[in-house]
Parts: sequence; structure tokens; C-alpha cells
Amino acid sequence: MHRRLRGWRSVVLAAVLASAVSLVVPPPAGSAPPEDGHGSHVAGIGLDEPPGAPRSTPIPHLVRPGSERRPARSAVGEASTREAGPLAPVVLPPGAFDGVPDLAGASPADPTGALGITNHVAAVNVHMATFDRTGAPQFTDPKRLRSLDEQLPSGVQDFDPKVVYDPYDGVFLLTFASASATQSFLSIVVIPEGTEDDETQDGWCTLHMSGDQVAGDGKQMADYPSLGFTSNRVTLSTNQYEFDGALPEPFRYVQIVSMRKAHLYDCTVNPVPIDVFSRSQTRDPDGSRAFTIVPAISNGGDPAVQYLASLDANASTGKLILWRLRSVDGALRLGRSQVASQTMRLPPFGLQCGGSLSNRNTWWDTGDLRLTSAFWDADLGRLYTATAIKGNRGGGPIESLVKWWEVDPATRLSNSDVTRSGKVGAAGRDSAWPSVATDADGNVWLNYAGAGLDECLSAYAAVVHPAERSAEQAVYRVGEARYEFSTGDPERWGDYTAIARDPVVPTTVAVYGAYPLDVGAGATTDVWQQVIATLDDV
Repeated sequence: MHRRLRGWRSVVLAAVLASAVSLVVPPPAGSAPPEDGHGSHVAGIGLDEPPGAPRSTPIPHLVRPGSERRPARSAVGEASTREAGPLAPVVLPPGAFDGVPDLAGASPADPTGALGITNHVAAVNVHMATFDRTGAPQFTDPKRLRSLDEQLPSGVQDFDPKVVYDPYDGVFLLTFASASATQSFLSIVVIPEGTEDDETQDGWCTLHMSGDQVAGDGKQMADYPSLGFTSNRVTLSTNQYEFDGALPEPFRYVQIVSMRKAHLYDCTVNPVPIDVFSRSQTRDPDGSRAFTIVPAISNGGDPAVQYLASLDANASTGKLILWRLRSVDGALRLGRSQVASQTMRLPPFGLQCGGSLSNRNTWWDTGDLRLTSAFWDADLGRLYTATAIKGNRGGGPIESLVKWWEVDPATRLSNSDVTRSGKVGAAGRDSAWPSVATDADGNVWLNYAGAGLDECLSAYAAVVHPAERSAEQAVYRVGEARYEFSTGDPERWGDYTAIARDPVVPTTVAVYGAYPLDVGAGATTDVWQQVIATLDDV
């Protein structure tokens, strides 16, 4: 049952978290599932491949002809009117500043956030906070996520926050998952513009729901929530795992929950009507189970169609899948179509400052081919998404590179095009956990983590100009030490980053990353720090 709460008192935040439960396990290898939903989806090809392995097969650019959708303005592909020469990302005043600190002693960092008219709302791991545009914190202390949902039972572990800003209605949304040994929950906190800096949380309200919205198939735990929206709906997706209290749990399917903003944003509506898609409805076109279907954050125009994206990784092939939620004869329908198929492999583990090719404890986890971000530019009529893949720059050892796509959806979804794609990275550097957005000039922006043997884990951004594929990169916060949280294994370093178009100056973007913080313990650290910056390409 779904209930709404309005207003609550502040609570004392927990200072120490024993451990994080946001472990995401890729689905096991196997064949396409039968109709009873017990098949499997491969998302773990080459996971143990060390840095420095032979170069992978090049990834071709594939375009499916026959697109029926055309951009409303600033046609993609037309010549840029900017001055000649590359324009790289530049950090705007007040410069990059620290956001939410590592208060829980947990890994990975999972930085997220969004920028509104006046403030940034940011979250990392299990805490959230608000900062004004100068970087000044608006709360005495960051707030524990689980304190924002009074209906959560005691003893639950909160994890995987996501923050977005809805420019159509001037609302911040913060979602997170939580679980105990026997129950799974999802929470969506509605924060109207102008209340995000109120430490008493007056005007905020929370939608509390079970993480398992599908009856009759056993108990499921919701993990890795992703949040998107259009002008009239909010959509939440999760990876569902068989839930018996033991890790790792078998992956079952993706769950998609969608609701009208008119219901969600009206804090008196109880219960909030929702549409749920799962099991066979969220299988890939080839019948395999999709893994991590990411709803797009929308900007521009007045979009009523929710686009989503996923990557179906099987053996050495990655299939880009475009999904669409739309109303048909008064009912919400979910459609999907493959829009590209490319040679693709898991990125290698990344390297860090002062590490080595032979010491796994100095490596970092660059991901598992899931898409980590999706953005719908309604003015251009284009969807953007990104992940990390195995690649090579400069002919030396292989690297983890950021791969991005630009998709032109068609009225008939199977006619959709991949109109552009590209890779971002540098020789001797590994890049991963990207987020993607566009600005009002039509530039594509990517925010991601990067590191190498001579560089500690750092926060990076890149910009791709209209009609181009190559990117100009810049670091906006350099890491201060080698990150070593666990012993003997590659370090988890975030499951995502975040990026948002500035609603006040829409030709700029805000980025939310993390870096290892030097706490005076020598060359290594087990402490991270969120970093926030606003960028332009001047």
C-alpha cells in the first residue's frame, strides 16, 4: 500500500555505518529465458580480465535507417556556428567545491545531485544535503536518507540514492532503496523548489512503497533505482533480486514503476496510483532478461513520452535497446526495440596512482556494461545514454573508455536511428561511471571518474559539440590519494555519477562526482568526498 506523509521533525543522524548493502551482482551467464522467467542474461563478460590485456575488437558505428522523428529545432548534424577551435570544459565560479562528506565509512561513493534555481540538492551513499550556488551548506549536518521516510521500520539499511530536478514543475526528487533481512522498500522524496534549503523539511513529502510490487513470484529485493520523468509522469526502475537474506542474490528481472506527477506532487493523494511493468514485460527483444533499464531525465519542450534505455550484453556483443512508455487508448504501454548491435566487452579494471599491473588491491572497478545514465532532449528529439567499455587509446595497454550514444526515436520504434556515438578516454587512463546530458546549445556533456598509474581517482567532464563525435576533456577535481577501502580486491568506486542542465543558465551544466580524500595516512586512503561544480565550454 502506498501512503503519503507531510512534514516531520529532524532526527539525529547515525555517524557510523557498519557496512553498505548496495552490492550489485551482474546476472549470471546463460541462455535466453523461457516464458516462466527463469532464464538468464549475460552481463559479466571478462570481469576478471586484468589491465593491460590485448586490444579489443573495434566497435563500429551502426545506424538503422528509416527514422520518422525529426528535431523541433537546431537540427542535429548541422554545422556548428561556434568559433573555430576546440572548446574545453571550464569550471565556473565559485569553482569545484566539496559536497556531502563520507560520514558512514562505506564504499562506494555513489555521488548524485541536481541543480535548481538557487540550490544544489546532493546525495552520496546514505546521506543528502543542500548547498547554495556558492557552495555554502544549507543544513547544519547532512541528513540520513532513511530519516526522510517515517514509515521505514527500524533496522533497515538505506542505499543507492538518486537526485533529479524537474524543470517543468520546479521540483527536486530524491529516491533511494532500503532493505532489512526480510523486507525491501523504495522511497521517493518530493522537494518543491524553495523548500530544499529548509532544514525542518517543511513542505517535503515522501512516497513510501514496497520494493517488491509484483505478487505471486516470491519475495524480491529492489536494487539500483533509476529515476526519470517527462512533463507529466515520473518513472522509477529497479533491478529485482530473489530475496532470502543471503548475498549474492539471483537476479530476476527489471521492475518499472510509473506514476502521474499530478498525483505524486500532490502530497494529499493517498494512495498514489501506479503502473507496474515486470517479468516478461521487461525482457529484451530477443527474450533474455533486461538488466538496468534507465528512464531518461527530460529537458525542453513538453514531452509526454517516457524514453528508457538498456544494454543487452551477450558474449562479445552489446545490443542497445530503446524502451518507450506512452499512453495508448488511455492505457500506459511499454514498448522496446533493438537500435544497435556492436562488438563490445566489459571494461578492464582501472589503475590508480602508485599502483601496479599485478596488484589487484590497487585496481578499481569500472563497471559491468550496464547503462548508467539517460537524458532526453525534447527540443532536439534525441535520447543520450552512456556506459564504460573495453577500448584502446594510443596503441598501448587497453583502457576502460566511456561510450555514449545519440538515438533518434521513431514513431515506429524499430525504425529508430543511432545518429551519433563516440568514445571518451585517454591513453594510460581509465574512465568509467558516466552520466550524460545536453545543454541548450546542443552540446553533449559527460561526467565520469578517471585515473591512471600516475593519477589518483579524479572527477572528469567532457563536452562533444553539435555534429561532432570527438570530445574535449578536463579534470575538475584531482584525487588526493590512492583509494583502498577493501583488501585484496579491486576497489568499488561509485556505481554512477550525476549531471544536470542549469535551469538558470541552460548553456551550462552542474556535475556531481567524487574523489579520494587525503586524511594524512600516507599514499592511500579509505575516505571519499563528493565534489560539485558548474561547467561551461568557453
